[in-house]
Amino acid sequence: MLKKRLPSKTSNYADLIESGMYYVDKTAFIQTLESISDKYLFFLRPRRFGKSLTISMLEHYYGVQYKEKFDALFGEYLIGSSGKGNKYRNSYYIFRLDFSGINTAVTGEIQEKFDFEVKRAILSFNTDYGVFTDHEMDIISSLSGSPEILKIFIEYFRKNVPGANIYLLIDEYDHFTNELFSFNTEHFKEIVTGNGWVRKFYEVIKMFMGQGVIDRFFATGVTPVTLDSMTSGFNVAKNITLSREFHTLTGFTEEEVISLINGTVYEEGAFIVDDVMNDLRLWYNGSRFSPDAEEKLYNPQMVINFLSEFSSRYENPREMADINVTSDYKKIANILGLLSAEDSGYIITEVLNNETITERLTFQFNFELPYGKQQAVSLLFYNGLLTIDSVKFNSYRFVIPNYVIKTMYWEYFRYLNETQSNIRYDNQKIDDAVIEMSETGSVDKLVQYVQSVMKQLSNRDIENFTEKSLKMIFMTLLTGTPAYYVKSETELQSGYADLVLRRTKINPGKHDFLIELKYIKQKELQKLDEVRESGLNQLKSYRAAFAVEEQKDLKAYLVIFFNRYDFELTEL
Repeated sequence: MLKKRLPSKTSNYADLIESGMYYVDKTAFIQTLESISDKYLFFLRPRRFGKSLTISMLEHYYGVQYKEKFDALFGEYLIGSSGKGNKYRNSYYIFRLDFSGINTAVTGEIQEKFDFEVKRAILSFNTDYGVFTDHEMDIISSLSGSPEILKIFIEYFRKNVPGANIYLLIDEYDHFTNELFSFNTEHFKEIVTGNGWVRKFYEVIKMFMGQGVIDRFFATGVTPVTLDSMTSGFNVAKNITLSREFHTLTGFTEEEVISLINGTVYEEGAFIVDDVMNDLRLWYNGSRFSPDAEEKLYNPQMVINFLSEFSSRYENPREMADINVTSDYKKIANILGLLSAEDSGYIITEVLNNETITERLTFQFNFELPYGKQQAVSLLFYNGLLTIDSVKFNSYRFVIPNYVIKTMYWEYFRYLNETQSNIRYDNQKIDDAVIEMSETGSVDKLVQYVQSVMKQLSNRDIENFTEKSLKMIFMTLLTGTPAYYVKSETELQSGYADLVLRRTKINPGKHDFLIELKYIKQKELQKLDEVRESGLNQLKSYRAAFAVEEQKDLKAYLVIFFNRYDFELTEL
């Protein structure tokens, strides 16, 4: 089998194909798009999930300028090789807008930058098609206000190319408004509702849809917040985000990941594909965007980044979590920061302790109503920070999709501790504790460091302290290490173990860990013997639930904290 290069981070379809890179074939969805009656569509997915490449695929399939290159670009893929290419291929003038680069740092400059992007897209359009005179381009360049710019652009197009149709593609339609929503809600409302210029821009699009000049429309984004805010001004497009038939339009299925590995980096005898898939499944799989879909999706950028590192020596990279993704933990802060402390605390506690939360899903965001837990959980879902596990009537059970996202929540919780509780973490001591665990199987340094963290807690924190609080400290310290997979509340035959730590591929240590945690308030110290006995019995029961071959490498510890900061450590 002829191998191809791993795809780069390019979002240009032609560059990817012409450079001999592997393309996970999504062209079948062109037929699906053609089969439905709706021609104006919104499709939402989290960042780095392949939306821009999808836009580029549509551009190269439908653009009249690529007609002579059709076989080269699509010949080996389903839409080109099946003989089912339809009459719309290479039949549109593509007008493509990309709002992902608009900076919202200076509120007063946002409209100007939006106008600039529209003009830039028109210039690119004329470079491709050459349909405007220099005089017409000068007039467009002199205009201000995106609604007027768009209106004149399409009127010139209709005059110069009578009978032709535009396919309007918009990438990250909501990028700048999503950022505004998180830190300047009033300005967000001002520009997307009522007489706001964003709303008016889409009203112009709607007008030319009605006149048939804009014949098709496909826009990507992350959340429906902006879409919902301008619903009455732009109510002609269908949101296909939760549709089962478009669930795998972006992202990778398990079968696609295996094909990608076999088609690029696999060398017989170099590694076992199933072993690699076990790691990929844990770290990058788990996203489900349609309540009716059965298959969970892999984050494509995470998979490609991993394979790029893995392919050099067929070893897992030291950092399985892409720093560009994990640094997004502040997105959690933006979403939860709009809530009351009580509601924010409830969500983060549920997600961190149970890795699940049940709420209704908000399909339309009504700014006349208060922003609450339902809206926040929904935004976590749309941003890929939670995903659908199951649905009963209107009640959605959301879970953390994968281990990378899990580390983001713990990074956020650590950020809260540092900024709100003034807790200071010593990374070197944490690393020393993890190294000791790997080299000797001892958790002494880890527990001692937990004790030092507890000593930084305020009297109020200690008053409300529970076993869950203790577990959250351990998780905060351990989740960021690449040495162990850390699982909280692992379901075993006899109950739920507090902490299970399994070695990663880069960890040369001999032991995994099972840790049971107990916390006794000072006024309940007389229960210490009883709690110790109960904890050891639980630990024995949990350990017995592991396979015999696993037990020989499993270190089991009972950790009891009492009398505020003191602890007792017992190895089973």
